[in-house]
Amino acid sequence: MKKYLLCLLSIGCLCACQNDALSDLSQPDANGQTALSSPLSEDDVLPGRMRIKLREEPKGNVSVRTTSNGVSTGIQALDGTASVLKVTRMQRTFPYSEQYEERTRREGLHLWYDVWYEENTSALRAADEVELVEGIELACPVRKIRTRSVTPSWNDPALETQWNFYNPGTETWQSEGADIRLANVWQQYNGDPSIIVAVIDEGIDTEHPDLTDNLWVNQAEIPGNGLDDDGNGYVDDINGYNFYSDRPNMIPSEHGTHVAGIIAASNNNGTGVCGIAGGDGTPGSGVRLMCCQIIDYIYNNKGAEAIKYAADNGAVICQNSWGYTGTIDPVDKAAIDYFVKYAGCDNEGNQLPDSPMKGGLVLFATNNYNTSDPSDATPADYENVLGIAAINSQYQKASYSDYGDYIDLCAPGGERPRNMGGAEEAQILSTIDGGGYGYLYGASMACPHVSGVAALVIQKYGVGKQGFTAEQLKEILLSTAYDVDTYNPQYADQLGNGCVNAEAALNVENTPGYDPNKTGATFTLKTNPVTDGFLVFRVNSSLSGKSELTIRNSIGAKVLNQQLNVKPYSNISIDIRSLAAGYYTLVYQCNGQQIQEKFVKY
Repeated sequence: MKKYLLCLLSIGCLCACQNDALSDLSQPDANGQTALSSPLSEDDVLPGRMRIKLREEPKGNVSVRTTSNGVSTGIQALDGTASVLKVTRMQRTFPYSEQYEERTRREGLHLWYDVWYEENTSALRAADEVELVEGIELACPVRKIRTRSVTPSWNDPALETQWNFYNPGTETWQSEGADIRLANVWQQYNGDPSIIVAVIDEGIDTEHPDLTDNLWVNQAEIPGNGLDDDGNGYVDDINGYNFYSDRPNMIPSEHGTHVAGIIAASNNNGTGVCGIAGGDGTPGSGVRLMCCQIIDYIYNNKGAEAIKYAADNGAVICQNSWGYTGTIDPVDKAAIDYFVKYAGCDNEGNQLPDSPMKGGLVLFATNNYNTSDPSDATPADYENVLGIAAINSQYQKASYSDYGDYIDLCAPGGERPRNMGGAEEAQILSTIDGGGYGYLYGASMACPHVSGVAALVIQKYGVGKQGFTAEQLKEILLSTAYDVDTYNPQYADQLGNGCVNAEAALNVENTPGYDPNKTGATFTLKTNPVTDGFLVFRVNSSLSGKSELTIRNSIGAKVLNQQLNVKPYSNISIDIRSLAAGYYTLVYQCNGQQIQEKFVKY
């Protein structure tokens, strides 16, 4: 039935002379214009896209496929035009809806189709030419849309350079929106001092003017008296501890300071850059950074000790932009499990009265080897952590970033300048040691973006409340990420659930049936209607594991049954090409829960 492709029938009415015109649409006309009669410019529209409205719905069935001679539709009169436009995909602009299809058709909305074709073709002239075809009522390019919101009017001079927070798409190396969607939540959620983020890394510059106000301070310890005043086993640990050299003072470094600034550089202080959870400029705002140094120039294998220290001293987020190859060190594994269980809790595992969350979230950056081998990214591949990969300012996997089915999320990590026309700004700008600012790129820079957004989620759902858990935080982050597979087809399902999305995560209660304070069953049917023969769905952790999938036809007969082992938050694809077109009911059973969803197959 393939209704999303039917508009090709109308385009097929183009004659040979129109084909000649279409073949040169990438060139301007004699007056230097690329559109025949449009006030729009090419910068105002999406390349390789148009929308058309048919005069009436075609009766035939067609399919688009690529052959050695170009694009074939199965209809001889149509093939030449489709090949000239180099059409790759079509679908209804307003998807089929069983509940509302009658009124959709009554209003003629079913006649609108989106068309994808070669991007080198002038979008404006293509639309003008196609509109002349008999059977096409309207043809128009697809306008670029831009948000009406603005970033907060904060006075940090380098904020406009932080594309990773708000990407306007104004530079050649940028794509609008390839960021963490921070602008629309920052005014209300920008960090709370009751949230402690442990940065386990190289040493943080604790005297950096953009970080000093947001450092964790151990109030139970008396500075400089050489005593372990709070009895936690560490002497004079005022802002954390240097596990590398077994002393309280940090050895300031570029890497650790850069990571810390992404999370919580002070906002609206008239200095340098902004941090995701760096507050709003009022005294005492912003999360608190616990400094846990385990690296100087070499890794000192004190990661496990630092992770446990963080859990015991109030941190609920454990940020790690380090790792190694091979299998996970059992000591590191034990420390991670300890943090997940006991962060924010008393000795019995009960949430402390002043803690914003029960349990802790551990995040690890993946490696920079451009490989899918999980053993190159340990401990990011451990199931009890969130493993973070990197994308660049154009939604694409960063050239260096690892990938694979063990990845949970991705975030902006910047790109090598040579891959972006030499633009140094395509990296990530943040604080560095010596009180300065600098650009770095890597999965190390991607991971703290997720840690920062996690802190904002805790601020909304956990601060001042009891019962918000690390598992619920994890669920929110994973379920609200935005898809990047469209931009990375060769890495489909290899970049986790997508890019961390602050705006969606901070508005998760607007998702029908979702309660941010309760981890319930979530089943998402990603393809309805099914147009290519593959049914795709996704489940959360409560519906993952050994499961059973049954499909029944319109009269209730069982037409498919499969036993599955489903991974949470991954796209599960079921081949239903053998089923006839029509209406079906999917029944999914897992962990004593049952989900039913209706769908249609064309």
